[in-house]
Amino acid sequence: MGGVISYIKPRSIARDLCWEIGDEIVSINGHPLQDIIDYRFYCSEEFLKVRIRRGDESAGFEIEKDLDMTLGVEFEDILFDGVRTCGANCIFCFVEQLPKGLRQPLYLKDDDYRLSFLHGNFITLANVTEDDLERIVTMRLSPLYISVHTTEQDLREKMLGRKAPDILAQIDTLAKARISLHTQIVLCPGINDGKHLDRSIRDLADRYPTVQSIAIVPAGLSAHRGDKTQIDSIERYYSGCIIKKVKVWQLLCMHEKGTRLVWPADEFYLNAGKPVLSVAAYERYPQIENGVGLVGQFKESANRVTRILPTKLSRSVKITVVTGLLSASLLREWAASLNCENLTVRVQPITNHLFGEMVTVTGLIAGRDIIDQLRGQDLGDAVIVPSVAVRDGAFLDDVTPQEVERELGCRVIVTEPRPYKLVRTIIRELT
Repeated sequence: MGGVISYIKPRSIARDLCWEIGDEIVSINGHPLQDIIDYRFYCSEEFLKVRIRRGDESAGFEIEKDLDMTLGVEFEDILFDGVRTCGANCIFCFVEQLPKGLRQPLYLKDDDYRLSFLHGNFITLANVTEDDLERIVTMRLSPLYISVHTTEQDLREKMLGRKAPDILAQIDTLAKARISLHTQIVLCPGINDGKHLDRSIRDLADRYPTVQSIAIVPAGLSAHRGDKTQIDSIERYYSGCIIKKVKVWQLLCMHEKGTRLVWPADEFYLNAGKPVLSVAAYERYPQIENGVGLVGQFKESANRVTRILPTKLSRSVKITVVTGLLSASLLREWAASLNCENLTVRVQPITNHLFGEMVTVTGLIAGRDIIDQLRGQDLGDAVIVPSVAVRDGAFLDDVTPQEVERELGCRVIVTEPRPYKLVRTIIRELT
């Protein structure tokens, strides 16, 4: 176990010691390294004893350095012992609803507390040991992002499809060390809503400020669910009811704790046809990556566009912006508000055939669906693809933006799905 070096910075300690790419840092001050967290934690000392392995040989180095100085290396992977998978069989698991033939990494169900700390991945805490909890506390791995779903033990185990420790007891353990948690409840109509949702919110709110935020997000459903537990889709009326329920909790939490604490995902507002909260109401977007406040952020970005968009472009520019069905009306409203001569913005929603037409979010658009639905159309100077739909240089169906470009015979530009970024891209790339 150890970290394999993939890069050595010039004028670094590692360079001075003649370490090489491919060398493995095995331990620091006698502590074996299982991930980059260990490396960073144990490197914070002034005096280090580092053991390096190169092939079948190993060597030790004694290093004296400033406290804030690193060794100057990067690693092939941030987890030296591999990703810890969840071992669960969640009734709403989207990974198990994926069609066959996608990239293999997409089928990996990680549930690794280290990725929660490093990247904000949501985890269940169902597979952490007492040693893991002790390490989280000792190394101050905060904040963590926790999928709670429900605080009722029997119901939670039913939803996870496995035995699991008492989530509230785990949260209380972390609370003693002042570890901050951002939590989510994946809502499954008829299963963990109603009185169950009220109890979960109450239990989590009682653990503020350890619990810093609670997001209510709809379960993702695809056309490939097979024989998994039946879960109803989130409809317009139901979405409106959830918004009202959460608003009551927000008022109560604001009165008692000075924070709204709980927020519904934007998808509920879009489904219900209701306006999202004001920017200030999201309290600095504690769960923006979880789809909570993206619409508000979009509108805030739209207001900034007027500062950079000229009244007239130097030449005529026409673009086609692709999006999921859910956010199409929002984008069309923004495009219609642009007051710039020589600029035409066409919004093209993409129906999701890869996962099923009930999947309407932009982040799950497939490259082949874009090609099939845009082929033969006048797309203008460029097709703008939101970056949330592209991971590791490809769409989820492994089609790359370059392939879409070749098939459509039109330039494809991948950019952040925010008006300010989009307009900056237009000005920089197309005028």
